[in-house]
Amino acid sequence: MGFWERFKDCDCETKDVVILALVVLGVGGLLALLIIAFGVVYPPKATADDAVLQRFALSPGSPASNSTVSYNITATLSLRNPNIYRSIKYGAVAAAFSYNGTRFDESATVPAFEGKARKTATVRITVGGVAKPIKLTEAGVKEFAADKDTGKFDVEVRLDTVMQYKGRKAQCPVAVICPLQLQLVDPDVAATAFQRTKCTILRARKSGC
Repeated sequence: MGFWERFKDCDCETKDVVILALVVLGVGGLLALLIIAFGVVYPPKATADDAVLQRFALSPGSPASNSTVSYNITATLSLRNPNIYRSIKYGAVAAAFSYNGTRFDESATVPAFEGKARKTATVRITVGGVAKPIKLTEAGVKEFAADKDTGKFDVEVRLDTVMQYKGRKAQCPVAVICPLQLQLVDPDVAATAFQRTKCTILRARKSGC
């Protein structure tokens, strides 16, 4: 005899208890889903999806902090909004590139944009410069020389902006930090495959964020 046959044959009081329990479970599940969708917010998730390094040349200075660098870099980053209901509005984005812990470019900006709920927004940044100051240490200059021999450089890109969840007033400062392992490529030759990289999200600890 199946479950439903046994269920139909049982007394009415037992049926009422079972039905009530199922209703309570259903309502509880729905309430939990609504609380997650409307009451809980999650930070965006970021990845560096692609990056190309077409030029990276260092002119060592004396002292090393007087060095200059010439470069051309393009990076594509994704910001995924994991929230079921709330979109995320981002203010204007300031981008900075660093090598060996030293910033060498802070010129790039991205206009304000919105990340729809459960959707991914893409940010593409291109920077370039000739003989730009880079305050390296002696160790940094040696590391650059070693990286030049391999043609691979560890560069970091950082995005700073302010985000706001739909339905909330709080303006939340946020930073996205992405390590990029870049291989120097000839602009006339097809770029090598880039290894997708997970980025770190740093948020302000304040109410509504």
